[in-house]
Amino acid sequence: MVSRIALRLVAHLLAVLVLVSCLGSPAFAQVTDWSTLRVALYPAVPERRALFAVLEREFERLYPGINVELVETYDEGGKTYSLADTYYDGGLTKVKADVYEVDTILLSDMLKRLQPITLPYTDFASSAIKAVSRDNVVYAVPHWMCGNFLYFNKTDSDLVEVVGKATNWSSLVAGLKAKQKRLMIDLYGRSTLGEWYLTAYSDLVGLEQAQKDVLASKIPDQRVVDVLSDMVSVCDAGFCRDSGLHRRAGYYARAFVRKQADVYVGYSESIYYGLRDAIDNCLPGQRCLNEDTIGIRALPAFFEPRKGSGIGWVDGLAIDVDVTGVKLAIAREFIKFAVSKAGYELALVPEGEGGANATDTSRYLLPAREGLTIDKAPLYPSFLAAHGGRGTGTEPKLNDALRALGGELNSRIKLNPL
Repeated sequence: MVSRIALRLVAHLLAVLVLVSCLGSPAFAQVTDWSTLRVALYPAVPERRALFAVLEREFERLYPGINVELVETYDEGGKTYSLADTYYDGGLTKVKADVYEVDTILLSDMLKRLQPITLPYTDFASSAIKAVSRDNVVYAVPHWMCGNFLYFNKTDSDLVEVVGKATNWSSLVAGLKAKQKRLMIDLYGRSTLGEWYLTAYSDLVGLEQAQKDVLASKIPDQRVVDVLSDMVSVCDAGFCRDSGLHRRAGYYARAFVRKQADVYVGYSESIYYGLRDAIDNCLPGQRCLNEDTIGIRALPAFFEPRKGSGIGWVDGLAIDVDVTGVKLAIAREFIKFAVSKAGYELALVPEGEGGANATDTSRYLLPAREGLTIDKAPLYPSFLAAHGGRGTGTEPKLNDALRALGGELNSRIKLNPL
């Protein structure tokens, strides 16, 4: 059944169309664009087009007459660029949409493009609300929470002991080496290494000071270079510092699930690629890992005593400052739908049955609302327990500074060739 809000929206739209038509204004053709909502979603999610398609289909079913379009490209200098390729390299600031999904590392740089927004629900994680606010003003509705987790094979008792005892990366690396265990982690690329630098350096000086130092200098602290290099020493030759593997989304997660490594570090949604690959390709007798055999914990400290609390990010849904009237109401309804229980279930609940006979797996993106339960996705409690307490970077130009510093790190951390 179409909601009362939907009926009001359509009625308002039709009234405007009739009025302009009667006036004979050339703006009539432009007014019909009010029923089209252009949405630039965060591109680095599993099966992003399928995810958008299911949200689009359901929203348009609930609100007949509304058309939702995915914005994936922008034109500049006579060329067309993909937002997926340029999101962190200025791309998000160059697309024109009505609704933007903004990684909060970019939020401070986009404030002039966005309008304040009211949260549609009261149960968003406090850390997520803080991430989408500037000077106590909320500019985006939290959608996904992001951050790195440590995965391990919990059927290996020796490994479980090492992982359980490790309070810092040095002890974890030493324990893995002593037990001849292997690590899979992506330590390549400017954005990736910039995030790792902020994570490690925050443990030394605290998050606020770390941001100031990153903005002031492109020279990395040698202590961070050393600890990141030490992590590479537990990787098999050819892994962890490879540009080609860095570009292959989910490669390290797939290798981990196939037991080519004992420990893996990545975002929550990255494990989707490994679990999906196992469903499709793991042969009888290979004993690939699954949701019952994968353990998850928060990252150990890089330095002790620890002054940081881990790093997390939020992808928030924001509205362009130029959106008004009927389209503003539509944009607000779309965002409310995307972060509703129904919206999250469409994005995250796998199709078919779960367990040993699973034919699908959750995308394992981490909802920003507390207390939601996602059916047939048993890893969520472990993710939520391991994500709590993280801080996030909020300073303007932090993304650019971390990418510049990441480029410098890339030349200082030893490679790991075959």
